[in-house]
Amino acid sequence: MEVILLETFDRLGKIGDVVKVKDGFARNFLIPQKKALRANDTNKDYFAKIKSDLLEKSKKAVEEANLILKKIENNDIIFIRNASDNGQLYGSVSPKDISNYFAEKKVDIKPSSINLYTSIKKIGIYDINVKLHAEVTCTLKINVAISEENAVKQKNQLNKPKESKKNGEKEVDIKVVKPEPNNTEDIKESQQINAKGSDEKDSSIQSEEVDNDVQQ
Repeated sequence: MEVILLETFDRLGKIGDVVKVKDGFARNFLIPQKKALRANDTNKDYFAKIKSDLLEKSKKAVEEANLILKKIENNDIIFIRNASDNGQLYGSVSPKDISNYFAEKKVDIKPSSINLYTSIKKIGIYDINVKLHAEVTCTLKINVAISEENAVKQKNQLNKPKESKKNGEKEVDIKVVKPEPNNTEDIKESQQINAKGSDEKDSSIQSEEVDNDVQQ
């Protein structure tokens, strides 16, 4: 079914676009929720009359979404939860929990606007996607910990520079790179040098023993 969009959808189109969607999606969601109209001549004429109002309304919605974004984008979002010794939560952190968290901060974000990349069932720091408007989205981090102190540790570990790891990799490289004989002649030469060094060492030891006997 072809419909005229009355709202902007990030994966579908912008206001006024005529797009083809599945019949069920149009009948069960887009049209009943007044997010689209059937793409017929009558509705096209009707849309032409309300287009300017819809665009103005969408502009205000984007501005409001950007204001909310400024309130939440740099905040530390911390959830204190009980967990087992292996970090497994007794429950989980859901989009509704996150929505309630923002509500306590007097920020209205619906659970449907919060998308989790993975289920939050263990302590740790997770990325979440918050869709404030089709044109305004952001990725936030939430810190799920058993205490405020633990939350600080997790944050510090996440922000810890990776220089030490790189230095460790360099040390490994240095250890791995060793000059080794590549053929049988080199091996024989190496063995002769080692044997010669061993003989010199033995002779030196014997000389020291003789000297000690003479002194006695």
